[in-house]
Amino acid sequence: MTPHTLIANTATAPETIEFQDVMAVISNYYDYIPSTFTNGDVVNEAQTNEGSCKIFAFAQLNKLNKTSTLALFGEFYRNDVLLHPEGTDHANIRNFMIHGWEGITFSQPALAEKQPKGRLTTRTIAMHADTNAAGDIFGGWVLSQMDMAAGISAGQRAQCRVVTVALDGMSFIKPVHVGDILGVYTNIVRVGRSSIDVKVECWVRRGRIGQREKVTEAIFKFVALDADGKSMQVPQLSELPHYVKSEL
Repeated sequence: MTPHTLIANTATAPETIEFQDVMAVISNYYDYIPSTFTNGDVVNEAQTNEGSCKIFAFAQLNKLNKTSTLALFGEFYRNDVLLHPEGTDHANIRNFMIHGWEGITFSQPALAEKQPKGRLTTRTIAMHADTNAAGDIFGGWVLSQMDMAAGISAGQRAQCRVVTVALDGMSFIKPVHVGDILGVYTNIVRVGRSSIDVKVECWVRRGRIGQREKVTEAIFKFVALDADGKSMQVPQLSELPHYVKSEL
């Protein structure tokens, strides 16, 4: 589920929202920063009542109204609070029902949208010709895009021919669909005598204009080769041309 779908559900199908699904969406799309927040007359210290902190921060970022925000608490709001109005549990939900957004303040932003790590090295559109039998983009095509981008980054750093020798931690997180814009981000994480490790992340913009999502990540290992195909030493960073340094 994407944030867009979750937000739509608060208006069209609030009874289907489950608290754990809301936490999963927030975890998938945002980085959490423990923050102190005030809800009416209750002060919640950082690293306490973190579920409430995340929901209020998410709702605030997305400018949700009071009703939609309460729906994000899922079954805790529907079953524990609405069915037992005399109760004293779930103080943050009950306080928000009384004070609304006027009672919410944060010591600092508690959520930040996840961002790609590294330099945008290549970008392309996933096409019908690249689909597998299930209709999703073939994993091998995505892998080839990652290898090309990593090779560009490693080649710039080595200033010579490089070859892929290993692949670590390959993770296919989400499928890529036809029409998605695939952006490949690279970051050199280790340079040895003749080897270079490049961390690669692939992010898509769904349907060219939709939600941005991380779909794959891996570390590609390269070896620098000379004209005879033998391993050679990677130059020091100080030895690189200035225009290369600015792009690494």
